[in-house]
Amino acid sequence: MNPIDELLAEHEAVKTTLKVLKRLGEDVAETGKIANPEHWAQLLDFFIIFVDRCHHSKEEEQLFPALEAVGVSRAGGPVGVMLKEHQQGRALVAEMKTALDETRSGDKVAARNLIRHANDYIMLLEIHIDKENSVLFPMAEKHLPKSKMDDLKKGFDRIEEDKIGAGKHEYYHQMLDALEKEYLS
Repeated sequence: MNPIDELLAEHEAVKTTLKVLKRLGEDVAETGKIANPEHWAQLLDFFIIFVDRCHHSKEEEQLFPALEAVGVSRAGGPVGVMLKEHQQGRALVAEMKTALDETRSGDKVAARNLIRHANDYIMLLEIHIDKENSVLFPMAEKHLPKSKMDDLKKGFDRIEEDKIGAGKHEYYHQMLDALEKEYLS
């Protein structure tokens, strides 16, 4: 699989988690409590490890520098926008994690904050993914030669091995399949 197709496939997995997150948030909004805190924890783990440590690292350490090398601007350009949105996503995940912990201990205000942060994260990532899929990735396919794409693929494989470890990718896909069956079927 070429590296851009890999990122696109990862985006599809992220979109699934966002749908599950939305459903979990709706459940909290209806009941005022978290019925399945372990599912929230699984999603937060996915966002921290898979989305940020793995997917964003592939972009930040490999793709973005390759694009900058062929003249795609960071400052005031698409790379800079994507980096800023990655930071915003990290902050929202941290806020969700804090709110989840507080909600577990019975804080009703924290439950509302959890829903708000989850909805903000969903909105951010939906827009972010659309920008990457429709603008940034086509730029990469247009401007990066095959040899650079081959280098990106090798770099992506290293990141996956070094940052999340063997078997973790498959674990997340199994987790997502189970959550999708429970909440989206």
